[in-house]
Amino acid sequence: MKIKTKLESYNKIKELDLNRLPEEIFTEKQLDSVKDFLDMYPAEYYAIRDKSKAGGVFKLAVKKQDIWDEIKGYKLFSINVSSINYSKNQLLVGEIMIGKDAVVWAILSKNPNYSVRDAIRKPDYNLSTNLFDKTLDEIPGFNQIYEYIVKNKLMNTIVEFAYFDIPVGVNNENIVVYEVRTDY
Repeated sequence: MKIKTKLESYNKIKELDLNRLPEEIFTEKQLDSVKDFLDMYPAEYYAIRDKSKAGGVFKLAVKKQDIWDEIKGYKLFSINVSSINYSKNQLLVGEIMIGKDAVVWAILSKNPNYSVRDAIRKPDYNLSTNLFDKTLDEIPGFNQIYEYIVKNKLMNTIVEFAYFDIPVGVNNENIVVYEVRTDY
């Protein structure tokens, strides 16, 4: 499995039926579809991501009434229910890769207001270790995250995720996957 682009990641997450916050990808010509999405998934805040390139503009907390102004100029973008709606329940956020050879690589934060990008900039954990390292026991939900990765056959895949103390997302689970990739 090779996943190099935002669009490939989005499609793989859907194909594998990984838990995610409701999200759709739109082009600048699909404004009626944007309205339908907002009506179908009412929330206080939404996130908007530029899907045309890696590291594109990311807006984490956009109110519904501000969506129209915020999407101006985008050619390809996604809108999803924002994790900010669940910040009081977020225990961990970041990215992790668990190799088939028991290697663990992770950049994680316990800050409930952080996005994955924030966690990467100011991590609480920045690890390159193995599954036998007892410091992994200090990471909130590490065992559940590990089980989720194994169950969904995501070994040797970088998984951007958040872990919550309540079930959220389309599959009503405690782990939400934002992106998967095998290459930068």
